[in-house]
Amino acid sequence: MKTTLALSIGISGFLAFQSCSSDPETKTASETAKNTRDSLQKEAWFPETDFDTLRGLYTGNFGDGFINIALTYVNDKKAIGYNIHKGLQRNISGSVVQKSDCFELTLNEPGDNPYDGIFTLVISKKDGSVQANWTANDPKIKAKKFSLKKQATRISEDSKSIYDGGEMNETNFMELFSDSDFESGHLEFRENGVVLYTYYPDGQVNEQQEIIKGSWKIPDPKTVVIEWSKNPRFNPQLMTFQLKPSDDEGPTLVGPKGLIIYPEVY
Repeated sequence: MKTTLALSIGISGFLAFQSCSSDPETKTASETAKNTRDSLQKEAWFPETDFDTLRGLYTGNFGDGFINIALTYVNDKKAIGYNIHKGLQRNISGSVVQKSDCFELTLNEPGDNPYDGIFTLVISKKDGSVQANWTANDPKIKAKKFSLKKQATRISEDSKSIYDGGEMNETNFMELFSDSDFESGHLEFRENGVVLYTYYPDGQVNEQQEIIKGSWKIPDPKTVVIEWSKNPRFNPQLMTFQLKPSDDEGPTLVGPKGLIIYPEVY
């Protein structure tokens, strides 16, 4: 009897242990682990995205001036483009990582210029805003944090033209001002954000022409900003021009110290 009783108690204790080992807390932990795995799997899946919508020209402040960054090709893994700063163009390329609320682009400059580095662009899925930073390959050069805004390229067909006091954007600006007269020289605005000023020193046409490079952007529908590379002719290097409404001479851009940009069509 004692042996039977001991055996019965042992079996009961074993069953009780088994019951405790599968208590609600243990099951919850197991389910939590499974839910976590399921959650990670869900986060790795994203709705279909048209990556072409990320292409375009982005502009923003950069140090004491501004920078233009053009994305010419973007897919779910790779991005290619270039940046323009004070008229200097540098190619960029790198990776694209899609996250739940943004796209993160890591873009490298070629590396054969002492001021080359790496850009990181975080593009919001919510509103398209871009937070960026640039880290130079040379650790002695200070890193920069900045924001970018995508530059509008077109407006609706029923909008007024510049001639009628309408808003200015990249498309109609280029149609009118791509070749302009400025300070006894010639201005050539290019779609990639570069502007070239060509002139004869001291107005002597028998001398060799000089070229000054710069960058341009349209921060609002009435304003054009030019940032020149270091040069002996323009001071300050950063110039803001306001669109003057059309009159008998047509639209013009009026800048500091009375400087005026005239479209060559006139």
